[in-house]
Amino acid sequence: MPTSGADDRKIAILRRVIEHYVSTGQPVGSSHIAALPGISVSAATIRNDMAALEAEGYLAQPHTSAGRVPTDKGYRLYVDHLTSTDVAKAGRFDAVQRQQLGDFFDTAHFRLEETLHRTSLLLSQLTNYTAVVTGPAADEAQVRSVQVVALNDRIGTVVAVLSSGEVVNEPIEFDQVPTEVQISRATERTWASSAAGPVTTAV
Repeated sequence: MPTSGADDRKIAILRRVIEHYVSTGQPVGSSHIAALPGISVSAATIRNDMAALEAEGYLAQPHTSAGRVPTDKGYRLYVDHLTSTDVAKAGRFDAVQRQQLGDFFDTAHFRLEETLHRTSLLLSQLTNYTAVVTGPAADEAQVRSVQVVALNDRIGTVVAVLSSGEVVNEPIEFDQVPTEVQISRATERTWASSAAGPVTTAV
């Protein structure tokens, strides 16, 4: 991303989105960013910048009515900008530590539990302190997507992707051999019953 004034503002907005999302596990809206101290532009400007960040691949919108969440590309820009400005200038991270951060985000495509484990190890290595990282409460997570999958003629599984990043698998049994149409309809019905509520009531 170039370094014009508008791009500096977008980087600042991206940074606030990432910090809020990491803290809460919830999508972030423009009105929330506008209310934060140090933000001197309107919610409409922030909304436009967040839309631009989404178009550039730095943010994603889980649902049309939800706020944005950072992508791997967004996390990487955050790390590159952080290590090349604030932290690097302060002399807190050396070249090896910056490489560790870069390697982490290059390979951060794990399930939630593995990501949290690797994050705590990385923080411990960088700070020389014991690090404990926890994810958002499972009972507060929303269902992002659902898919019914037939494993064979009698056994299947319901795969749900949660807003927390966790993937939940629930085994099911079929009374008879399902057709592709029946599987598709089952997926639609399951999604319709789960999209509006938290995981505790949906899966």
